[in-house]
Amino acid sequence: MPNILLSKIEKFDYPFTDGDYNFLTSAKSKHGELVLVSFKDKKFFLQIKKRENGYLVKADKITSVSPVFIIHEALKIFARQSGGEILFSNIESKKKKSSKVSPYLKDIDYFLNDFKTEGKNILVEIGFGSGRHLLYQAKQNPSSIIIGLEIHKPSIEQVVKRCEREGIKNVLVVNYDARIFLEFLQSNSVERIFVHFPVPWDKKPHRRVISGDFINEAVRVLKKDGTLELRTDSDNYFEYSLEQFLNLKKSSFTVFKNRDLQISSKYEDRWKRLNKNIYDLNFKNEEISQKSEKRVPLVFENSVLFSKIKKKFKNEILREKDFFIHFEDIYEIDEKSGFLKLTFGAYQKSEHLYIYISDKKTEYIPNGVLPSLANTKAHQKIKEWIDG
Repeated sequence: MPNILLSKIEKFDYPFTDGDYNFLTSAKSKHGELVLVSFKDKKFFLQIKKRENGYLVKADKITSVSPVFIIHEALKIFARQSGGEILFSNIESKKKKSSKVSPYLKDIDYFLNDFKTEGKNILVEIGFGSGRHLLYQAKQNPSSIIIGLEIHKPSIEQVVKRCEREGIKNVLVVNYDARIFLEFLQSNSVERIFVHFPVPWDKKPHRRVISGDFINEAVRVLKKDGTLELRTDSDNYFEYSLEQFLNLKKSSFTVFKNRDLQISSKYEDRWKRLNKNIYDLNFKNEEISQKSEKRVPLVFENSVLFSKIKKKFKNEILREKDFFIHFEDIYEIDEKSGFLKLTFGAYQKSEHLYIYISDKKTEYIPNGVLPSLANTKAHQKIKEWIDG
């Protein structure tokens, strides 16, 4: 994370401006200081922490923006304003990376706001790894859209490069948790879902992709006669998944053992060399689901007195069945305004952010919190807590 160490920070007034950078305000807690910066349409924090030999100023991980040169320049401007000597810096340039965004890479907002499913054949692969199967499906189904979900960034980069090199046009790659992603697809919109060799998580079963909630979402997004194909080398995962599918009120599936497919991953090749059993569980959806409701943005309608929030704040965690809220810290700008730091949402995919609170407005920073089911429930609870 970009950072500098300053010998001192002389007192100066906010706001101040340098080019396209606006340093709007600062806020303090017992754990440090935040400086709110805007650059064009982006807002982010710098963090300041006292050290024995000076002041460490770094990018705030929660609100960090890209490309990284935005943060670098903000740190340089702050250093000049501070009047202190730079004792250490890791922002002096390595080779500048291109800020060009690949058309194959899509963030979750794209699927929430812009992705249209009508008249399209959609296939989804969860955890595509090296991409062999994903790219095979893309080539075999050139008129379909293949959505690949993966959280391992080197795998994402490898697949994007192959798509560019081989001229594959029908792949969309998303770095996001699959257990939440399906919520943002329309009902009855997907032909096939592939879950090939997911991590078994034998010691942490709550982290598995397959669960009762995931299967219910898969049923909702699959078209009638659409399929979910699980392929695993884990006896435990296969038996667990079979039980989850049997928990459905109505289900139709086929099971195979050691079946050869036309394409195999490098991991599958390894398992075969080790004579491991490979199981397929192919579920066929026989339902037409109701149309999903449009997600509404998560906003605060009412303003609130910061002094009231400061008085009631304590570091605490509120736990519910399918979401939690952790009130972590409170930063004071002045008596009438400040920031609340918190984490909330689903246990497997939480949001880390701040809430700006004043008698004029209350808002999330960064803006645009995803209205997932868990986030929506947590947001309602936060509003009750704030208004309480």
